[in-house]
Amino acid sequence: MPDDPLQAVRDAERLVREATERAEKLAGEVPPRGFEPPGSGATPPTPAFPDLSALTGLLELARTSLPPDLQRQLAQALRELLIALRAVLDYSIDRLEPGSPPPSATVEDIPIS
Repeated sequence: MPDDPLQAVRDAERLVREATERAEKLAGEVPPRGFEPPGSGATPPTPAFPDLSALTGLLELARTSLPPDLQRQLAQALRELLIALRAVLDYSIDRLEPGSPPPSATVEDIPIS
């Protein structure tokens, strides 16, 4: 703690003044409508699918740091995952296509006694 309480107050006022000036400067950099489309500013554009790019980065890191045998196993597991994903997408697309008949349901009459 400083010996001079007035000096502490002056330091605090200086810090507040500097923070206010910095905030005003940053406020002047805000676009007129409050936003900018991606790629129009100085910041690099964000990826379209940030979750997928993180996953691919993790897979690439794992792929390069694993022994060759585990790399092959990882590649095979990834291939099987992609094939399963393709099957799910194909099934969903087939169900959504116009003109395809809806799946028929078998109806059974159950007598109530």
